[in-house]
Amino acid sequence: MKCFIILPCFNEEKNVKPLVHSINEVLGPQLPYKIIAVNDGSYDRTCEVLKDLSLDYPVEILGHSRNMGLGAALRTGLLAAAEESFEDDFVVIMDSDNTHNPKHVLDMLLAAENADVVVGSRYVKGGVQLNVPLHRVILSKAINLVVRKLFQLPLKDATSGFRCFRAVLLKRLSNTFKDSVIESKGFTASLELLLKVVRSGGVVVEVPILLDYGKKGGASKMRLFSTIVNYVILLFRFRKLNNSKRFC
Repeated sequence: MKCFIILPCFNEEKNVKPLVHSINEVLGPQLPYKIIAVNDGSYDRTCEVLKDLSLDYPVEILGHSRNMGLGAALRTGLLAAAEESFEDDFVVIMDSDNTHNPKHVLDMLLAAENADVVVGSRYVKGGVQLNVPLHRVILSKAINLVVRKLFQLPLKDATSGFRCFRAVLLKRLSNTFKDSVIESKGFTASLELLLKVVRSGGVVVEVPILLDYGKKGGASKMRLFSTIVNYVILLFRFRKLNNSKRFC
């Protein structure tokens, strides 16, 4: 069994080095792992930092010549992991800004023995979020409330970007959707992927995590208005598909 870690990176020169060190401290003594870092058109020193890290750690660097957004970075990483992994492997997606603590990966891998996808949740018992801007807290809770109402998902944190997938499920999604496994360009990509997992019959569970924005170096990349608009479009699209009983 091997664990693949997908890191979408856009201008993360301050964050990616300590994050890779933390991943190695957690996973290095436990099991084989590989980091797939997707440099999404960064114009700082992210690429150079990743190249230096790849000399000492199992880091594969994939790149976009220009910034294409979180959705494209996740798609590139997921398709690469689906191709490189075996069916009994696991694939973890996490943010590259140090807000996600790698220590939770071990809990996710344990929970994945009885699920296809494990979501790192701020909102289940034991979950915590610290130093998160109020507007992001409000947006997150509002979207999660709407998602539960519209799709009857038994999840409290459907917008979390910290996920663990069974590779066998990821391979199935890759074969089904090909390059359209993620069509969203921005922060809605994580929710789109989750909705596709659920519609394909995947079993999803949550484990508590600590999300700490105080660990983040650099400014937020979220654009609030466009993110809200994209969430509305995505929810309308999947709601329409649900009503028509068609597979997405």
